[in-house]
Amino acid sequence: MDCTITGDCDHDSGLPDVLLWLNQPEQEEAFAKDYGEGLGSLAVILVCSKHIVDVKPRIRQSKEEKRLYMDIMLVYTEFVLLTAENKKARVLDALLEDVPRVVRKYKFADFDTERFLSDFNRYYSGLLAEIPRTPAQAA
Repeated sequence: MDCTITGDCDHDSGLPDVLLWLNQPEQEEAFAKDYGEGLGSLAVILVCSKHIVDVKPRIRQSKEEKRLYMDIMLVYTEFVLLTAENKKARVLDALLEDVPRVVRKYKFADFDTERFLSDFNRYYSGLLAEIPRTPAQAA
């Protein structure tokens, strides 16, 4: 299954660096499994821009393409102030919270939703565990 994470962001937000870090070859390998024919790909768009405020996240399913598109909104004024490691953690937390919630809303014929979400959670929780944490963050 194709699981794409991209962004619609201002360069100075720091999100492009997080996206570069996220898009590793291991990500493609983690989801290179057959979860069924009902959903062939998931596209997550992380949105973080000073020009995009108070906009509802877009969620769209294309049955013809067997693709689910979803936005995850990151608050620019908060995100831009975070350290590089905290930006990674914030993105991973958002992915782990929003993706399962949205994917479970849809009923895909011939798609093992729970197996996909288990793999999704395992992969991104593993990345989150690798991020160095200060004693204050660990508490």
